[in-house]
Amino acid sequence: MSDSQADELRETVERYGLQLSQEKLDSLSEYLKNLWAWNAKLNLTRHDTIEKFVTLDLVDVLELSKLIEDGSEVLDMGTGGGVPGIPLAILRPNLEISLCESVGKKARAVDDIVCQMGLPIPVHESRVEDVLEDCRFDYVVARAVGPLWKMCTWLKPHWSTIQGLLAIKGPKWVDERKEARHRGLMQGLELRKVAEYQSLGEEPRYNAILRLNRTGM
Repeated sequence: MSDSQADELRETVERYGLQLSQEKLDSLSEYLKNLWAWNAKLNLTRHDTIEKFVTLDLVDVLELSKLIEDGSEVLDMGTGGGVPGIPLAILRPNLEISLCESVGKKARAVDDIVCQMGLPIPVHESRVEDVLEDCRFDYVVARAVGPLWKMCTWLKPHWSTIQGLLAIKGPKWVDERKEARHRGLMQGLELRKVAEYQSLGEEPRYNAILRLNRTGM
């Protein structure tokens, strides 16, 4: 990322009243430089401006970062271009982050990004179901990977081995919950809205972070 783009990131973060250290801003700038270089060759994200990244991606990750205990092992399911996992690792270096992406080209691209940045983030080129067969995590996190019923289907055999799923969702999450219940996928599970916040930018909307876990956890 050029100096002008790094300055734009800092100015945009400050304009929206977000508090980030210069070290974290520098790391986020490096991430965006690598992400957008890959995005020119492979469709990893539609958020290809500083404004979109800050108002749509960064605000989600900041809210998610408040909900995870220090030292937790976290799997980003269907990471795509690395959100929320890579920014989460930058904001919360006291977490152990892994990324999971079943589309081979995307997995290899995001693996190249974390390697170029020197981040200790394993990238699994696999479906989340297969990763959870062999690895244990405290949390699975998800953003824009599918409706709740699909995620419940993927995680159904593994609820006993994770503390919960943290899913970033838009206003339609209530309808998704109804669909998951209709399909019988919510039995034995507890769903809570653990955060609600307004996105930034010209067309703000209310987002929610949902926690889904086995009843009694």
